[in-house]
Amino acid sequence: MRKTKRVKRSKKKSIRKSKSNFTKFFNKIFVINLFDHKKKWLKVRNQFKKRNIEVERFVAVDGRCKNMGAQACIDKMNTFCMSYDVSINPKQRNQNNELMKLKEIIPVSSLSIGTLLLLRNQVKHKWKHMLICEDDIELTKDLESKFNQGIKELKGKSWDLLYLGCGGLCGNEGLSYKKDKDHKYSSVYALPGIDYIDELYLHHPNDLRMYCENKNDCKQVSPHLTKLNGNHGGTWAYAWSLQGAKKFLKYMKARNNVVSQHVDQTINDFVRGGAKAYSFNPVIIHHELLQVNRKTDIPWKW
Repeated sequence: MRKTKRVKRSKKKSIRKSKSNFTKFFNKIFVINLFDHKKKWLKVRNQFKKRNIEVERFVAVDGRCKNMGAQACIDKMNTFCMSYDVSINPKQRNQNNELMKLKEIIPVSSLSIGTLLLLRNQVKHKWKHMLICEDDIELTKDLESKFNQGIKELKGKSWDLLYLGCGGLCGNEGLSYKKDKDHKYSSVYALPGIDYIDELYLHHPNDLRMYCENKNDCKQVSPHLTKLNGNHGGTWAYAWSLQGAKKFLKYMKARNNVVSQHVDQTINDFVRGGAKAYSFNPVIIHHELLQVNRKTDIPWKW
């Protein structure tokens, strides 16, 4: 009887992309996006997808009413208060103590409401870390390695908020008063209509930070992280810890859940009151260039 030789078949190894540390660190990553701005959602999702980062779309609470008449704004205000257990001050003033118009107050309130809804769900589902992004962001090169560096330095620190993108006073890396090959872009604050005195040059053209003269405003705590003092701005890419979410919801409840103040200004007050907030320095997620044609009912101001 002839012996037959067994032929070993080579097993093809399936090539799978390794899971991103973003996805490992954050239980949830949400992109806030209006239902009729789907193209913006797809643009942001594709940026994350190329980096193998899983994100979810959170359809924004729609506060637009400026072209619908005053009564439509009032109707939305009343509906929001009843539906979301919040309060809206129709005589809200901005950070310059100027009376805001109702057509601005309602969109501002809707962004705050969306934030509260996400935080309530974070607490309900006990998500340890949650990243919230807006739909007009740009991810930087080598995002994963920059993120890994910062998270390694964050280890052992108790934190409530972590900014991956930040404006105002968040750190000085990538900023300079002198124009050179590493800082060749003029600050966005040099744009017409934006009142900012200092001439500043940037490593990245989209950087929305100002130079920290007072180190207490953005204290360097590690090579790539600064501790914030409540003089920062922007909510285009920032994270909440579970403890931070619980603290903020308690803070808002004590304020009768008033949502008519700009959410980043409310968060600034929260940080000034003792919340622990950190920022990547330099930031690793940028807002889109302010020079582009932006569709928003919320004026850009901090």
